[in-house]
This record gives sequence, C-alpha cells and structure tokens, in this order.
Amino acid sequence: MSNCILPARPVNHSLHRFLFAGLILLASLCGGCAKPPEPSPPPPLQMPQQSVGEKLFLSQDYAGALLEFEHDYETALAPEDRIQALYGLACTQLVLAHSNNQRVEALSNLDKWDMDKGDTQLPENRSLLLTALKIMNDHLEKRNQEQLRITKQKNSLITHQRKKIAQMANTVDNLQKQLEELEAIDETLQEKKKPL
Repeated sequence: MSNCILPARPVNHSLHRFLFAGLILLASLCGGCAKPPEPSPPPPLQMPQQSVGEKLFLSQDYAGALLEFEHDYETALAPEDRIQALYGLACTQLVLAHSNNQRVEALSNLDKWDMDKGDTQLPENRSLLLTALKIMNDHLEKRNQEQLRITKQKNSLITHQRKKIAQMANTVDNLQKQLEELEAIDETLQEKKKPL
C-alpha cells in the first residue's frame, strides 16, 4: 500500500467566520428561548400558635378563656400581646354577655382593640369573632323570641280580660234593667194599695 499524501486544502477563513457567526447567532436565539428560572414558591403561611385563651375559647370553656385573656391582657409585656389579649377578651365577653351593659362593654373592648391595633398587621384568630357574633346573635334571637312570646301572652290575657269586662258590663246592664223593672212593679203595687 502506498502512502498517499493528500494535498492540503487551503483554509477558507471566510467559511470559518461564517460558521462562527452562525453559531453565535444560533446561541443568542436559543438563549432567548430558554425559560428563565422560576422563582421559588413562597414559604407556606404558618398559622400562629394558638394561645391558651384561644384553645379554651375554641373548646367552649368561655369562663376559663375569659380568665386567661384577662390575665394575658394585664400581664402582657409587648404591645402586640396586649392587643391580641384584648381581642380575645372582647370576643369572650360577647359570648358571655347576657345584658345590654355587658354587650356594650364587650363591643367597647372590641372597638378599643381596633383602635389600638391601628395599621399593625396582627394575625388575629377570626374564628373567635365569628363564633362570638354567632352566639351573640343566638342569644338575641332567643331573647326576642321570649319577648315575642311574653307579648303574645300579655295580649291574649288583655283580650280575655276585655271580654270578661264586656260580659260583666252586659250583666250589670241586665241587672240594672231588672232592678228598674222591679222598681216599676213595686211602684205599681204601691199605687194599688193606696186607698181610693
């Protein structure tokens, strides 16, 4: 086999430049097509730890919750903790309110909580307020139903008494007529007894 050496081809620099420019163009076009890295998902929202008062409230131990929220309110060192305790206290007072004065005090504390909170973003437990409003509504509804029952009972009694009074007035009228008739008869008899 003979060693055959092929003649070297002359290097075409313009072809190399053309290919190189094409690769750069292709790379820049494909680079624009690539997806940008997706941002990492936000961390899951962590629910704030429930306070002892909230746990008592949600387990329907409202008397215990009231004591706990009062204690937290009086002993809180941080303003945020005091505001949170006032919120729980107001909600619990709404649940336990059985008079208008108690409801006014609870609503006053809720208003104070709202003013004290201002623009501060605090993660209050909304289920406390929703539960409190539902229970307060149930109390008011029962009170209204009881008031309606009492009013109907009074109206029924008044109607019955009016009927009795009308019957008694009718009886008095009848007795009056009978008395007048008896007096007329007696007068007639007296006239007959007189000597002529």
